[in-house]
Amino acid sequence: MSRSVIVFRSVVSFLCFALIVPLVSVAAEAPKEVKVGLMFGLTGAASPIGPVQLDGAKLAIDEINAAGGIDWGSKKVKVAYVVKDDETKPDVAIRRFRELVNNEKVDVVVGQTFASITGALNKQVKKDPVAYFPVNVVALDMFEKGEMAPSTFAVHGCAYSAGYASASYIVNKLKLKKVVFFGPAYAFGKDQWRGAQDAFAKSGIKAEYLESPVGTSDFTSYMTKIIEMKPDIVMLAHWGTDAINVLKQANETGLNKKTKIWFDWMTNVFGSGVPAEALEGVYSLMSWYHDLSGFPDKEIVAQGAAFTAKFQKAYGYPPDPYSAMAYIGTKEALRALSAAQSNDPAAVAKAVMANPTFDSMKGKGVWREDHQPAFKYNAFVVVGKSAAERKDQKWDLVKVIDAYTGEDYLPSLNMLGY
Repeated sequence: MSRSVIVFRSVVSFLCFALIVPLVSVAAEAPKEVKVGLMFGLTGAASPIGPVQLDGAKLAIDEINAAGGIDWGSKKVKVAYVVKDDETKPDVAIRRFRELVNNEKVDVVVGQTFASITGALNKQVKKDPVAYFPVNVVALDMFEKGEMAPSTFAVHGCAYSAGYASASYIVNKLKLKKVVFFGPAYAFGKDQWRGAQDAFAKSGIKAEYLESPVGTSDFTSYMTKIIEMKPDIVMLAHWGTDAINVLKQANETGLNKKTKIWFDWMTNVFGSGVPAEALEGVYSLMSWYHDLSGFPDKEIVAQGAAFTAKFQKAYGYPPDPYSAMAYIGTKEALRALSAAQSNDPAAVAKAVMANPTFDSMKGKGVWREDHQPAFKYNAFVVVGKSAAERKDQKWDLVKVIDAYTGEDYLPSLNMLGY
């Protein structure tokens, strides 16, 4: 080979190397900040819950920033956030989601309060991928194989589980058989009904079903009908302002004196929104509760108390279960970005599934193939306290009596097509 050819090849190799090295170092360089889009139902039908979710998400970000930021290589990167209100309207949510991604250039979106809006945004993520971590309870069909966008991870699971677990407890622990299920006429209620039906079918029980339109203000006619049906227990599956109204009116019409009440999915917001006598003796599921005193797992009790103290100091009220899940979901979104060292949605998704285990106030969580996690404690069974039992009339609402552990609470992967 001639000397001139060798020199030429050496020059070409050097130039190629000089061009490649800067590109590699730019790709690996930590960003100046990571930006999170936070969007909840701050107004509209979701407004009782959206604000407490926002507080949980902000606390997670504030904690991370107080520790220097998220790890990115050898550096710490601070986290900024932009807040949007989806107004509990799918069309508004889609428009503001696009604003977050296209205008604000967020690295990840965390949020949602109503399942219908999460479903609409999941479809949007399929078209225009971004890392998306909804922290509300979503529709069951989102978890079916092929439905979940590759970069969507739903930390709070689905309403089917709440219905299934509630019905299972009613039959197997409370030993009640004559059941009326009363829920809202949209996905959140219908998914709970589907779960309840599957649980009842295992015991040969056929429950009666009633539904009401979303936004119903007067439930009197429904309460009267339920009283006439003389059930052993009625399952209430409502949400948002409807939940508060149905609990109030179950007390005002005397339904709670005629039959036992089970409210499928309780929150502090709902419980504190009704008189103590409307919650007294009401059985419920909660994804978490701010006072786990007496629960046998002392480590979980201590972790919960520590989180409650931090939240109360920041906001002046105890965390709602939806505050807690927004906190956990936001932490997971940022853990995923850190693990991926990238905001590329495919890289973020790969990082989550390669590192699926994380810590929480509900015990260890592990992301499943369907992009929902199994927690050590998925849901807690609670009973409403009387006014006399409460140490704090507004927030000392229930006592925890049991819990659903591991995957005994979730729909099977086989059922979802995996």
